[in-house]
Amino acid sequence: MTRLSKILAALTPFVFLVANAGTSAATTSGGATVPRYDHIFVIVEENHGFGDVIGNPAAPNLNALANTFGLATQYYGVSHPSEPNYVGLLGGSTFGISSDDPYYINRVDAPSLITQLDRAGISWKAYLQGLPHPGYQDICYPAKCNGTPDVDPLYASKHDAIQNFTTSLNPTDWSRQVPVGQLFGDLASGNVPRFDYVIPDECHDMHGDPPFCIDGGDPGDPQDQHLVGIGDAYLGNLVSHITGAPFWSQGNNAIAIVYDEGDFNRGCCGANPGGGRVASIIVTSHGPRGLKDPTPYNHYSLLQTIQRSLGLGCLQHTCDTSNVTSMTPLFQVTGSAAIATSTLPIPKMPTPTPTRPEPIGKERFLGSSGGWSAWQGPTRGSDDNSLGGISGSDAGAWAVGNFIPDTPTSNPDATLTLAERFDGSTWTPVPTPNPGPNFATLFGVAKSGDRAWAVGVSQNASYRDRALIESWDGGAWSVDRVPQPAPLGDMLWGASAVSANDVWAVGSRQGPGERFSTLIEHFNGGSWSVVPSPNPGSSGNALYAVTAIGPRDVWAVGQELGAHGPDHGLVEHWDGDHWSATGTPSTGDASVMLDGVTSAGGHVWAVGNRVDAVSGSSPFGEVRRNGAWRVVALPHVASAFTTLWGVTSSAGSPWVVGSYQDVAGNQHTLMIRRQDQWRIVNVPNPGSGDNILGGISPTSAGLISVGTFDDGGPNLPLIERRLG
Repeated sequence: MTRLSKILAALTPFVFLVANAGTSAATTSGGATVPRYDHIFVIVEENHGFGDVIGNPAAPNLNALANTFGLATQYYGVSHPSEPNYVGLLGGSTFGISSDDPYYINRVDAPSLITQLDRAGISWKAYLQGLPHPGYQDICYPAKCNGTPDVDPLYASKHDAIQNFTTSLNPTDWSRQVPVGQLFGDLASGNVPRFDYVIPDECHDMHGDPPFCIDGGDPGDPQDQHLVGIGDAYLGNLVSHITGAPFWSQGNNAIAIVYDEGDFNRGCCGANPGGGRVASIIVTSHGPRGLKDPTPYNHYSLLQTIQRSLGLGCLQHTCDTSNVTSMTPLFQVTGSAAIATSTLPIPKMPTPTPTRPEPIGKERFLGSSGGWSAWQGPTRGSDDNSLGGISGSDAGAWAVGNFIPDTPTSNPDATLTLAERFDGSTWTPVPTPNPGPNFATLFGVAKSGDRAWAVGVSQNASYRDRALIESWDGGAWSVDRVPQPAPLGDMLWGASAVSANDVWAVGSRQGPGERFSTLIEHFNGGSWSVVPSPNPGSSGNALYAVTAIGPRDVWAVGQELGAHGPDHGLVEHWDGDHWSATGTPSTGDASVMLDGVTSAGGHVWAVGNRVDAVSGSSPFGEVRRNGAWRVVALPHVASAFTTLWGVTSSAGSPWVVGSYQDVAGNQHTLMIRRQDQWRIVNVPNPGSGDNILGGISPTSAGLISVGTFDDGGPNLPLIERRLG
């Protein structure tokens, strides 16, 4: 019998008696006064229904807490997808939000719990895992998210929702949104706010987060079980730190553990349809033990309970007392002794490795506009296929990305490398190796003659990110031996070649404190080595693209972050002896990320996006002339969510590609070129859903851009070629 089984077996008689005794109380005490609590913590987990985690052996900590303390057995999310649930939890309504769009699109001009706490002078903090520094205002971190191939971030504002409320777009509220590391310092010092909002990152909340960890899958499958186990271990550690802190046994304190949404659309309490039945566990210092409360509750019920306990008024649905009931039975003070919990070990959850080859789909013409033709590139299998990097020469071109396998014996949640070769007229998928058990992707590619190098990331058997470089020798792709300098993970985002004996790859590494720093590796024709590179940002640095003009003239771009915002574009230069960081233009209160760089017309051009909490994300570019960088005026795009992903040079002029979002939430291809002035190019948007261009390169057959599109189904490889 496992340790967990012994614990649960010992608790079973006690749980049964208390649960039955508590059932009567729960059904008759809905209107009872909610006790005053000194501290209330809310921890939010992701995307699992009640039956997906309660009773699941992959979640021993969650189940031990549910059986030891209190469990709401009929608790529901209020909507789908994630963001409206977080908004509802803080605001008492979804306010019509039905997407995970950026907060500056899903604005809420109404007060929230945070507004109430501020007005009442009640202390609070949001402890956000993955946040690089207090007051971070972008929608994700690392800031390279979305795009193609799709990249998930660690921190995502859609799993926070404080920023959705315009009443919180002020310096004080921004400053109280801090990295989760501050929680452990506050617990040790006893300086704990009364309300504590704790959000794990997407690798530790059971969501799944490629490329930083494996993706989620269907509940119960091996890969999803691994995610549940990782999230459960992190949850157990969080709760044990809180319940082991000196303040916990003094006064009345509570931890509410909830999932944002579950399976299906069941709901209650002012939200039906809702977000499905989910687990809600209430851990109290001196409250119920072993209570199973069958009262229907949802996120509005929890918000109402917090408001009443802290002496605040109601908001939206929390004022509807005929439908929304406080979770009083689970928060009752019974005088029980405080329990300092401990973290239970999780079982090993291996995931299968896909081995069978996928069937190949054919090229398909999609249409033309603006002097460009669009094609669906060949696919591997019938699930997601995406391209993001391209490099061409007189000997053709390579485009790289990833795909999800779907043969019967494959792992349907895996992500595998994809490379397609262009011979001047047609595209052909070429097999690529996939190190690691379940994840490998390619983000960029460099070509020199018949040789090519594709860069990205894979995960090893310990689920650690490892920098991935695959090389083409003219006949086959193979995995290169690459230095892995970081203890937590390395990944490479871009590559560029001066020659077959002079190739550069850039990216990021994650070290102590989960902090990111720059990673630059060089190939001298025989082996790869790490070349030291600057890290000017005190809270994080990353490089996303590189262009090699010559052996003593190489440029790399990305982002640097300080102790607080705004965050800055990062530009580094190789002069043949060492890398150095160059100054970039000031952008006022806006943050900047640079994601593409090229040389054109004797100048160096860098592109990306500019972000602020009011205007959203807009195209950004800068040029280096006469030894200094200056911002360039790019055309206005009527969208609050626009990003430039790639840039190249043709006939001495820069061409830029990316995407922008329309009012319906769909992404559209975006291309901008500079000749006598900057102009938007009307390139095709063949899909009814998202259309994204991630890379662009000159080839023997003219300019070609690659990306992804969809028609309401899986992502498909998008290839656009300039006519004439």
